[in-house]
Amino acid sequence: MIRSFLRISLRNLGRHKTHTLINLVGLGTGIAASIFILLWISDELSFDNFHEKGDRVYSVHINNQQNDGRLDTYGATPAVLKDKLLDDIPEIEHAARYSFETEVLLKEGKDSYQEKGIYADPTFFEIVSFPIVSSKGNNPLNEKYAIAISQNLANRIFQQESPLGKSLTLPNGLEVMVSDVYENVPRNSSLQFDFVLPFDLLLDENPWMQNWQSGGSRTMVLLQEGSKNPNMKLSSLISENCEACTTEPFLFPFHKQRLYSEFEQGKSVGGKIQQIYLFAGVAFLILAMACINFMNLATAKSTSRSKEVGVRKSIGASKQSLVLQFIFESVLLASLASVFALILIQLLLPFFNEVTGKNLELELGSPVLLGGIVGITFLTGLMSGFYPAWLLSRFNPSKVLKGDSSAGLTGAGIRKALVVAQFATSVVLIFGSLILFQQIRFISERNLGFDRENVMAIDQNEGLIKSFPAIKNELQQLTGVSQVAFGGNNIFTVPITSSDLVWAGKSDQEQLNFKVFRCDEGFLPTLSIPLIAGRNFIGKGDSSNYLINRKAIELMGLNLEEAVGTKIEMWNGPGEIIGVTEDFHNDNLKFGIQPLVFMYSENVGNHYFIRLSENQTMQSTLDQIETIFQEYNPDYPFEFSFLNEVFDREYRQEQVIGKLSMAFTVLAVLISGLGLFGLSLFSAEQRAKEIGVRKVLGASVVDLVLMLFRDFGYLVGVGLLLGTPIAWWLADRFLSNYAFHSGIHWSIFILITGFMLLLTLISVGFQSLRAALSNPVDSLHTDG
Repeated sequence: MIRSFLRISLRNLGRHKTHTLINLVGLGTGIAASIFILLWISDELSFDNFHEKGDRVYSVHINNQQNDGRLDTYGATPAVLKDKLLDDIPEIEHAARYSFETEVLLKEGKDSYQEKGIYADPTFFEIVSFPIVSSKGNNPLNEKYAIAISQNLANRIFQQESPLGKSLTLPNGLEVMVSDVYENVPRNSSLQFDFVLPFDLLLDENPWMQNWQSGGSRTMVLLQEGSKNPNMKLSSLISENCEACTTEPFLFPFHKQRLYSEFEQGKSVGGKIQQIYLFAGVAFLILAMACINFMNLATAKSTSRSKEVGVRKSIGASKQSLVLQFIFESVLLASLASVFALILIQLLLPFFNEVTGKNLELELGSPVLLGGIVGITFLTGLMSGFYPAWLLSRFNPSKVLKGDSSAGLTGAGIRKALVVAQFATSVVLIFGSLILFQQIRFISERNLGFDRENVMAIDQNEGLIKSFPAIKNELQQLTGVSQVAFGGNNIFTVPITSSDLVWAGKSDQEQLNFKVFRCDEGFLPTLSIPLIAGRNFIGKGDSSNYLINRKAIELMGLNLEEAVGTKIEMWNGPGEIIGVTEDFHNDNLKFGIQPLVFMYSENVGNHYFIRLSENQTMQSTLDQIETIFQEYNPDYPFEFSFLNEVFDREYRQEQVIGKLSMAFTVLAVLISGLGLFGLSLFSAEQRAKEIGVRKVLGASVVDLVLMLFRDFGYLVGVGLLLGTPIAWWLADRFLSNYAFHSGIHWSIFILITGFMLLLTLISVGFQSLRAALSNPVDSLHTDG
């Protein structure tokens, strides 16, 4: 039976080459889009799922209660929390503190290596699975002055020699011994590091981290086997040891924190997982649209197979065998389309990787991927083949053999409804892509309140801290450099928040949060941040004075006139407000502008900023700057970013989603166009006699084309009416996630309506013109 099905299917596919080619392109494109999305989703879901004890590994998060009732949630914990967890929570088997990833210069003899790593407790390797491949002892990091390095780093530094027992020198002159080598960290790990130093070394340099109110480290735990999440026991651990603290720790599954990173009122409300749901839905919609095309094209050609069905029924073929035959044919076509899709994916995968920033491969040996492809192929075959199979199997053989090819043909309403659904979906996808790109453009063109053009950002290191005064002096002599400054953090999303600011009139019960930014006197002029009252820092003489922004004086209940001179106290000790800056964006545009306090510092932080003169040759100036840095800081590579590049990285996720959305929208529109072509083909076949009669009676070609176009214009109009309100609602919900966003302008609807009508004209016009130009004698003779 299978051989018979295969022979009949191949014969029919070969007989209708144009029909087969259109289906191959439509289904192949839909399957390719689905497999691309499957690859992306599979990669995202694989992150942090390789840990052997992953179901028992939890990250410690903090809920911080604000005065307005809001709960802020973050993963930075006080270092002293670890011991309390082990002492008070019996369900916890191991706990480990680990730092945020940091770059450190490691020296081996005369060679220097700038590498990214972490500080961690020895139990870190007991909790997560980064296997040790060689070690000097029974336990990793078994000495305070030890270091564990990856295989990659071991090969780079020591080549073929064994690294165990060899010494590396840290920037502060401290020597550490290589005690362990671990396997390279997998690409699908949210933690990426090439070395691990003992956490105690970090504590020695930063004793403030032992304060209960600090948040300079991260903590993870491993629960005992069979234990449930003991969150109820954790809530009071910090407040019991710190009366002024309003923070509560809780455990969150480690493997979920990348995808479920967004919290509201202490509860996980999603994060990147929403993108996975979104693109899974897009994949299903594109595949469904491709299947609809197949159904429409199959029914459009059904009259040509009516006699075949009639003959097979008259000689005893059952309805079930006919259904199986046609479904087999659709699954075979879907399989051929999958081969086309795999070729398409292989060609486009480098481009897809470039857009997404991933390194995906089409590993057909992977059971998950292979199963996914087979499943998509089989599902596509069933979805696209069931309705045509059911329809064709209902032909009345006696009427068909007498010449009535339309006997048994029904479901015109269903076909039109499916095309309307296609167009409504296309409207939503196009609208969503345009709104997303409009928001990305809004972000990129937004006036942030400071000038980020022609500003270099250079990461701080130990060598720069010692030599920067001399470097700054030489930089200021260059004609291509207009300003030089120190600034503590990422200015686009200032990470440090504190409620420690004290001033007269502040209630003891109030816990008001201010962002904190350390900088020197050059920072404001370098970024062209305007002062609206008072003056800028002058130098070290202002080390206990402060600048604040307009939002801060509003939160403090002050007016602009009285703010300057107000006595306040913070980490730099008691002082006064000497100046007020205009508000500028100091957080992601999803959030509003935050109250901000500037503290004077020349080296506590991460970045140096250099503004280049606009009337000088850029490359020549950069070469001069590099020469100066290499002279004073030869151990470290000269690396920098322009602030515009830092800003683009800040919103890279939105840019990736925008590009993917547009790419898949183009595919959906292409498939919709094929759907219209299929229905116009069907309509032209069904109305061939009517067209012939009208032409004989004097109808012009234009009249006939407009007659056929009118039916499809109606379907497009209904699709627009259905899709527009859905698109508007979804766009409004998306934009509401941003405190600063673009609007939804009526011109978008006009643009989409015009595009849809043009698409309809292109898709339907060819077939309509062909039918209108055909010889009416042929259609009337054939039909009669």
